[in-house]
Amino acid sequence: MKTFLAALGILLAATVGFLGGTVAVLLRGMPQVSSLQDFAPPSSSKVYASDGSLVAEFATERRTPVPLDALPADLVRCVLAIEDHRYFEHMGINVGRIVKALVVDLVEGRIVEGGSTITQQLVKVLFLKPEKTFSRKVREAFLALEIERRYTKREILSLYLNQIYLGNGAYGVAAAAEVYFGRPLAGLTLSECALLAALPKAPQTYDPFHHPDRARARRAVVLERMAELGWADAATARAAEEDPLPVPRPRRAAAPYFVETVRRQLIERLGSELVYQGGLRVYTTLDSHLQQVAEQAVAQGLAAVEKRHPGRKAAPVQGAALAVDPLTGAVRAQVGGRNWIESSFDRSLQARRQPGSSFKPFIYLAALEAGWTEASVLNDAPSIYPGARPDTPWRPDNYDREFLGKMTLRRALALSRNVPAVRLLDRIGKPRVDELAHRMGLAGPLGEGLATALGVGGATLLELVRAYAALPAGGLMPEPYWIRAVYGPDERNLWPPPASPRKVLDPVTAYVGSDLLKAVVDSGTGYKAHALGFPVGGKTGTTDDLRDAWFVGFSSRLATGVWVGRDDNRPLGAGESGSDAALPIWVEIMRASASDGPPPPWPVPDSVTFDAIDTTTGERTAPGTGTTVAFARPPEPLEPAADEPPPEPTAPPEANP
Repeated sequence: MKTFLAALGILLAATVGFLGGTVAVLLRGMPQVSSLQDFAPPSSSKVYASDGSLVAEFATERRTPVPLDALPADLVRCVLAIEDHRYFEHMGINVGRIVKALVVDLVEGRIVEGGSTITQQLVKVLFLKPEKTFSRKVREAFLALEIERRYTKREILSLYLNQIYLGNGAYGVAAAAEVYFGRPLAGLTLSECALLAALPKAPQTYDPFHHPDRARARRAVVLERMAELGWADAATARAAEEDPLPVPRPRRAAAPYFVETVRRQLIERLGSELVYQGGLRVYTTLDSHLQQVAEQAVAQGLAAVEKRHPGRKAAPVQGAALAVDPLTGAVRAQVGGRNWIESSFDRSLQARRQPGSSFKPFIYLAALEAGWTEASVLNDAPSIYPGARPDTPWRPDNYDREFLGKMTLRRALALSRNVPAVRLLDRIGKPRVDELAHRMGLAGPLGEGLATALGVGGATLLELVRAYAALPAGGLMPEPYWIRAVYGPDERNLWPPPASPRKVLDPVTAYVGSDLLKAVVDSGTGYKAHALGFPVGGKTGTTDDLRDAWFVGFSSRLATGVWVGRDDNRPLGAGESGSDAALPIWVEIMRASASDGPPPPWPVPDSVTFDAIDTTTGERTAPGTGTTVAFARPPEPLEPAADEPPPEPTAPPEANP
């Protein structure tokens, strides 16, 4: 007997030692549960428009952490009902469920059933690989017990509901509510809560978008379980089973070119990890309403151009629009092309095209700085200049192939006459114009010789809009910016303030220049904008062979530019000038900018005076007649500038306007 007892003791000791050693091996290298105290799951960064509306999210895992108290009670009950209805009673593992699962697994000879509580499911998500082995189940149970020892039930449940994957890129119940129902958690119905609770077991299997029958059946199980537990009225649960399932909604990216600009700037400054996982709140300058109008206006404008030229074999007509606050530089709307999915190339920022006549204001501003006035006279008459070769003279021409004779600077710019612009450039000198254009932010080549007057250089829409914005802003050129502030989870602003506007023009020159461009709208090529009914100025632009069409202009509140053309640089089609192709788009955007009231006139500097003149001769007219124009100083004596014959300039023959 003593021998038997001794042998039994040795066997028990060996068994305990074996089990202890096995457990020790299984638990070797276990993760530290204490790390949950500082655990912050990757959270998506949200981008907001200026009105607070959500524009976009940046994420590797789409997730929006929400505290437990903010979750609908029905959602919490539905999850507990189907996943772990005794959650608040057990210690992290459910012994009865584990025994049942163990019996089934032993009969099958492999891991078939799980006996996981919500705590164990959280362990699997956070710490363990999704493998079905006995060793993993042991580690899972020990970790669940340790988590329950360190944290409250509410803390564990909150972490679980914010961490679980629910399909279609959604991590956590808040992100899932947006994905499946298109709205926040608040206000979800019982059937919607039941559907979310149906997904953790197998998100792909029960995906309502791809497997609606399975999703409906699984939702019914959740609702029946709610009724069995007395957590929902039976009749209400049965009625909820009849509710329709959500269907996929077309997810059209809002303001895609604007959002992409924001994304690039964020990554450049903060790094991709923080942008995609840091749960940032990004507040932008975007005007949601103006953006929608701009996108619609560009789409309709491009369709109108194509409709006027059916069957034309060329690249699709493209367009871009950019709207900026002239006082602050805040970008209010940005359209970089007709379709982001088809082409993410941003023509509002990246395309450098010939500006055509939209470059002429830089010549006229340089002339104002040199002492010319709106009443100074130029001659719109045939002119001959040496060409690139001695035997090839250059004869600049006008768009309509006609010549109108003598006229003031005001009328010449309003009618966008080419020959007077060439004469003016010749009179004041190209270096003066180049210096002013570069001062106002044009970074590309401006062209060679007098052909520069016809806009044969290169400019982006951003550069032109920024430069024009300096006119209603009194000569202060703003630096466009897209992001107002970026807050991290610690509520600290991570984004620097925008750059201050830079003085590029004297306020008087800026005002007189604005008055010149107002004449373009009042009586020139931009007359279609006159119907807006509030003060605006701007300039059309049409390049050689009608390859580019522009309108860039401003009110006291908004500087906006529109470009229309083709990516392959082929002509748009007969008659497609800036006035026809670009200006109608511009008008719609500017009209929307005045939805809360018309903008006032831009301020008049103290040293600006006004007088009425004849816009052909430049002479003062009798009271009540003529056109009132702005002068940088009292116009006495008012003498129109003589139009002297130009010297011998050089210009390439291919620059024919």
